[in-house]
Parts: sequence; C-alpha cells; structure tokens
Amino acid sequence: MALTLLCAKAMQANTLESVGLISVVFIVTLITTHFLARLAPALGLLAEPGEHRLHTRATPMVGGIAIYLGLLLGLLLVDHSFSVLMPSLFLLCIVGALDDRFTLPSWSRFLAQGVAAYLMMRFTNVALIDLGSLFSADSAVLMSGPWSKLMTIFACIGVINAINMSDGLDGLAGSLVLIVLFSLLVLGHPALGLILVAASAVAGFLFWNLRAGRTHAKVFMGDAGSMMLGLLLAYLLIQSSQLDSGILPVTALWLLALPLIDAVAVLIVRPLRGRSPFSADRIHYHHQLLDRGLSVNTVLLAAIALQLLFVVIGVVLLNNEVDEHIQLALFLSVFAAYLARLYRFSGKTQKTESLG
Repeated sequence: MALTLLCAKAMQANTLESVGLISVVFIVTLITTHFLARLAPALGLLAEPGEHRLHTRATPMVGGIAIYLGLLLGLLLVDHSFSVLMPSLFLLCIVGALDDRFTLPSWSRFLAQGVAAYLMMRFTNVALIDLGSLFSADSAVLMSGPWSKLMTIFACIGVINAINMSDGLDGLAGSLVLIVLFSLLVLGHPALGLILVAASAVAGFLFWNLRAGRTHAKVFMGDAGSMMLGLLLAYLLIQSSQLDSGILPVTALWLLALPLIDAVAVLIVRPLRGRSPFSADRIHYHHQLLDRGLSVNTVLLAAIALQLLFVVIGVVLLNNEVDEHIQLALFLSVFAAYLARLYRFSGKTQKTESLG
C-alpha cells in the first residue's frame, strides 16, 4: 500500500517513466533478497534462535545488503543526485554485515556510525545549524563550527540506534522506515527520487520479512540494514529541517517518535536498573506486548497505528504553526510518561527474573 501511494505521488509529479524504473528497483530488490538468502549459510549471515530472539529457526540476515543494492540500482536508473550519500551508507552496510557475522564490540559500531555521519556531512553539506525556537518563541538555537558537526553526529547516531533497536519484530523496522519516508514525501521533501527509491528497496525486502501468509520471516535486515536506514532517515530529516520550506527540527522528533522514544527510554532505564545500556532484555514495547499474548502481526499493526498517530500529531502541530517550544514540551511529556512506565515495568521484570 505504501509503495502504491508513493508511486501515485510520483505520477502526479509527471514522472511516469520514473515510476516504472522505481518498480524495477522493487522487483530487483525482492529477487536479490531471495538469492542472497540462499547464500546466507555460506556467508555465515544467519540469525540463530536465542534467549531474547523471537524466531525459532536460523534466519538469513541479508536484507540490508539487498536494500543497499536496491539503492545502488536506483542511483543508476532514477536519480544520480544522492550518489554523495552512498559512501556513508556503504560503510554502515559493511560494518553492519561484519557485526551480523562476527558480533563486533559496541565501541566499533559507534565509531563506524560517527565516521559515517561525518562523511555524510562532508560529502552532502547537510548539517544541523538551526535547531529552532526550542525554549521560547523569540529566540532560535543556532549551532556553528565544531558544535554543529558534533550535534549532527550525535543526532545521526541517535537515529541510527533508534532504528537498530526497533529491529526486534518481523516487519517492524522496515514498516517504521516506510512511514517516515512517506511522511516526508507528503510534507514535500525535495529528495523525491531518493525517497521513492529507498521506499521501493525497503518494500522489496519487506515482502520476505513480513509474516504475511507465513508463520515466520524468511529474511532479516540485520545491523547492515538497520544502521544504514537509520543514517538515511537522519540525512533526510536533517536536510528537510534546515530548509526554509521544510519541516521544523522539532517536527522530526514526531516523525520518528515511536522508535526514538522507545530507544532512548530503554538506554536510560537499563543503567538505572544496574544493567549495561546495550544488554539484551525484553523491555522494548514490542516485547511487552508479545509477552501479553498478542501475535506478532497484531503487535506490528499496533506499532504502525501508534507511529502514524505520532506523525499526524507532528503534521497537525506543524500546519497550525504551534510554537516550537510548546511542541517540544508536548513531545517531552509523552517521552517522560513512557519513561516512567518503562522504569516501573523493568523493576517488576527484574524482580521476577531474580525470583526465577
């Protein structure tokens, strides 16, 4: 459905030929994912069942590589303008694939994310300079020089890990990425070609990742996919937020609200409970819902509905020109409420585990 809507948008823009080429990206990504999955055992890119993993069989983790190849095809066929972004995405795809294969230490992943964010800034000239009027309607928060670079790298790493941490349920990370891409398209993001190509590639992967007509996902995107798509979203959100005709910086928070709120809350709660912020557990919202007996597809639909609600809130606030500091206060209120609930839930979970 999302791919159909995106293609319809492109047709309205008098790009019928591009729609055909974008369909080629979808089909090629779909086929490439299938063939890479057959090579996964030889490559060692298999996700084995484990204590905190939901699947019950070894599953290929090649979706991220297939999505990158789909983006590369789209670069050649549809839009050459985003070629400057590809080196950064390639770095994260390679490091993510190595992490999927060998389980790299956390510091190496963060280092790669920081380098990729820096390369993105260097090659695209996209960076956070204007953060908007976050504290009052009369004064904007402006960054410059090294502070702008540091803030941009920090924001990119945050978005990358938000998408990475949402990749814990069949179809979830890919669906959330599609929602953000579609919302940016509706809001008039100038990078039309990149958004359509990315959505087509993700949709080609989701064909195998969703539990539609099957009892389990055929393929996972792995860290190669989640980190790469996280940087892609960070680039698009930052780019739009710095344009006069784009979104507000605070609107970006609403467009990415569900994965962002959950990831940050989990990273805060784990140390408060005496655990490493990167330890594996089952306190993410999708784990909580699954442990209540809901099916994977039911949880997925609930997450999609909630993320769409956040997007609608962000768009309504943007269109009604609500003061940015008020929008930020509303967002932080939602985050604080979820953080408090997650802290209480994690305490009950920890107590149950200790008794067990």
